[in-house]
Amino acid sequence: MLDEDFALVGKNNLYGCLDKLLVHKADLFGFLQRRWETLFQAKFDVLLYDLTSSYFECDPPETGKRRFGYSRDKRSDCVQVVIALVVTPDGFPLAYEVMPGDTADKTTLRAFIQRIEAQYGRSAAPG
Repeated sequence: MLDEDFALVGKNNLYGCLDKLLVHKADLFGFLQRRWETLFQAKFDVLLYDLTSSYFECDPPETGKRRFGYSRDKRSDCVQVVIALVVTPDGFPLAYEVMPGDTADKTTLRAFIQRIEAQYGRSAAPG
């Protein structure tokens, strides 16, 4: 990666950079959407939405998104986060969100539709 020795850079330094990218997430995904459309003739008239979770074998933290909730992994003894992802049928990601582990699945779709429409616009109804 960038001709750097990964052992010298250190994975924690790379992970720390991800936090700095977070404020640019909408711009980055907008850029990627335009590039995929140009390079791969990607279509965005149908989008797929899915949720998953990831659990942590640790003590519950005082703050943050790691919380007890419905566990898809049958690990009700572990705190988790819920991860939402929107992709095209070809698998190009358009948005993601990491939510608190106690987020109910049925409460997420409406906000995601609003977020996608705010960033990319609303699809024209077929007519």
